[in-house]
Amino acid sequence: MREYLSYSAWLVLCVWLSLSVGWAQPAYAPTAASGVAPCGLTLSGLLTDRDQRTPLVGATVQLEGTPHATSTNAQGRYQFTGLCPGTYQLVVSYVGYTPEKRQKRLRATAETMDFALHADATLLKAVEVTGHQLPTAGATTGSTLSGQALERTKGGSLAQALSTVAGVTMLQTGGTIAKPVIHGLHSNRILTLNNGIRQEGQQWGAEHAPEIDPFIAQRLTVVKGAEAVRYGPEAIGGVVLVEPPALPSTPELHGELTTAGASNGRSGTVSGMLHGGLKQVPGLGWRVQGTLKKAGNLKTADYYLENTGLREVNYSAALGYTSEKIGAELFYSRFQTELGIFKGAHIGSLEDLMTRISAERPLEDGAFSYGIGVPRQQIDHHLLKAKGHLHLSEGENLDVVYGLQLNQRQEFDIRRGEYRSVPSLDMELTTQTLDVAYDKLYQNGLKITTGLNGMLQINNNVPGTGAIPLIPNYDSYAGGGYLIGKFIQENWELEAGARYDYKYVNARGYYDNAEAYGGIRRFHNVTGSLGGALHLHPAWTIRTNVGSAWRPPVVNELYSNGLHHGTASYETGDVTLQSEKSYKWTNTLEYHANQLQLEVTGYINHIQDYIYLDPSGGFYESLRGSFPTFQYRQTDARFWGSDVSLQYDFWKRLRYELKGSLVRATNLRQDQYLPWIPTDRLENSLSWKPEGNATFKDTYLQVQSQWTARQHRYTVGSDFAPPPAGYHLLHLNAGTQWKLGEHALGLHLSVNNLTNTLYKEYMNRFRYYAHDTGRNFTARLTWRF
Repeated sequence: MREYLSYSAWLVLCVWLSLSVGWAQPAYAPTAASGVAPCGLTLSGLLTDRDQRTPLVGATVQLEGTPHATSTNAQGRYQFTGLCPGTYQLVVSYVGYTPEKRQKRLRATAETMDFALHADATLLKAVEVTGHQLPTAGATTGSTLSGQALERTKGGSLAQALSTVAGVTMLQTGGTIAKPVIHGLHSNRILTLNNGIRQEGQQWGAEHAPEIDPFIAQRLTVVKGAEAVRYGPEAIGGVVLVEPPALPSTPELHGELTTAGASNGRSGTVSGMLHGGLKQVPGLGWRVQGTLKKAGNLKTADYYLENTGLREVNYSAALGYTSEKIGAELFYSRFQTELGIFKGAHIGSLEDLMTRISAERPLEDGAFSYGIGVPRQQIDHHLLKAKGHLHLSEGENLDVVYGLQLNQRQEFDIRRGEYRSVPSLDMELTTQTLDVAYDKLYQNGLKITTGLNGMLQINNNVPGTGAIPLIPNYDSYAGGGYLIGKFIQENWELEAGARYDYKYVNARGYYDNAEAYGGIRRFHNVTGSLGGALHLHPAWTIRTNVGSAWRPPVVNELYSNGLHHGTASYETGDVTLQSEKSYKWTNTLEYHANQLQLEVTGYINHIQDYIYLDPSGGFYESLRGSFPTFQYRQTDARFWGSDVSLQYDFWKRLRYELKGSLVRATNLRQDQYLPWIPTDRLENSLSWKPEGNATFKDTYLQVQSQWTARQHRYTVGSDFAPPPAGYHLLHLNAGTQWKLGEHALGLHLSVNNLTNTLYKEYMNRFRYYAHDTGRNFTARLTWRF
């Protein structure tokens, strides 16, 4: 902003500057270097989000110790003119991002210095909201869970944390296994990026949850649009970004320790994180993290769910270096869990199975125990990431990311004799990925991103199980390339992209009669997207995106032919399945003002050759028991629906929040409803936040009302049991932050299902046999230093 000073003020300023430059010789304005005109230099640069590579508009840039300060323009650029040769300290800051301070020595007439800022959830005012709009979303519809809202979910699973975002629900297998559902789609249609690496585990079943420790995340981001152009196949339903804290570049030592305990399951969790740098090596940062968790049998309002305990041991370490021109990061994590599968889902005879389904609950009340018997799962997931970043010139960057993952899964069934302690399924999946991305932001606001992705995957069944594997051994490789253009102006943004992918799968297995099956399948497709954002007013924004996506069938959908222990079902694949092709149009209207925050999203998604698991109505009987049978089928499907998120401050201390979602899905070929589609949901909450002081801040008391409707869009006779009744739950939450000198202690208390309601969730695969969990008291304590 230009300041108009009086003549006397100008005179005083000029005299002061002359004395400062001529006599004091401060660090920011030393004498001119040889051959350079004094005080005629220019310093400019670009500020971007480190992860999204999008410009930060309105960021503050200051030359410390001088009167020079400016803000970035609509393209994220800043410029200083009339500078003298010498060394300057640049300080950049932007709301929601960690400030950065860097030194620059000016010698040439025109020099540049770019900054890529890390998002810092602790600085965001929006952290009080469970899901706030991405600050760099552009044409993409998405929400981020961070800060206090993320802290309230500590101790639960990744899917439970994500389900607090409007439009996201859970697909459950009992009380211990859950995966996120976005706009009615789940499993292989949701791509999860764990610290920038696409998560690849034995995710081919509904009971295979992501092998990710949610304690490692500083932010959880849900992208609801079809992001196949940027991320590749399997992003039909959306993308989940698990983002750990940025590695520090200063030597200060910081960390946090979190403990969480819950009454239902009598669970206990301890998680710690420590990070810092080395004074001797500026720009070098490190982080270590680990989590221990143990839980016993869960309890409904009336009875225990036997064999639903779990144990987890997770840890990770990261080392990175960042300078003005280059960056490098090495990351390793290990996720280990052992969890029980509800024993009441494995039933001896067909008569007992039908009796159990008719009774809608176990015939025994069960008891509490920390013991984990059979059936159970044991998962061990390793991830290694190596990343290199090269800053080529102003606004021009090159990133190379290599990922190596080893996923080991064992599933133990009820067996007798010598196989009592031998797993029925024992698999090892090895995945290597390589991603190369180049982006350049031009002066006119045009940003071009191009990249290549490659993947090599090998799955082997470990011999010696004494059982026919559910899926065959297979080798697979895939590759793709994309180009995305984004034009950014002050009041609008436009984005378009295109991508090509190819996938090869070679599978081979044997049926129980020694007959071989499998073969080679090849899939390829072209996808594209077009979208934009229009900022109508400082408070109003419209985002729209239309995009195509695709997903080749995975091995279990093609070749499954056996008992799936985790879901207590017999599944049959179809070798003739073709790739799914999706065409999705998403529109979002946002209003952000002081008292009112509103986001409304509407979408329609047409999926050609949609693959789904259809209840056949029959049962499979063997020595191991009786199980319902399911068949993978294909149809054309249409999904449409909407999400709404509203926050209104009645008074300074009283806040009302509303979240709602509805999904409609139709089997177009049979003109029927599709199974396993989330029901309508509406959540209301009222929060009271007293005024903070020097000792306590962010104190709150919240009451929540969660209403879930019955699934009326159901074809009679198409499932083993009709959809359960709708239900209503009450929850209470409270918390505060206690400042202890330079440290902080956070306390969060919650009571879920306050009235101990007995209910069933339609999206729970074990709803045939049991109810969902009852009242649960949880306490979370976090110490930051």
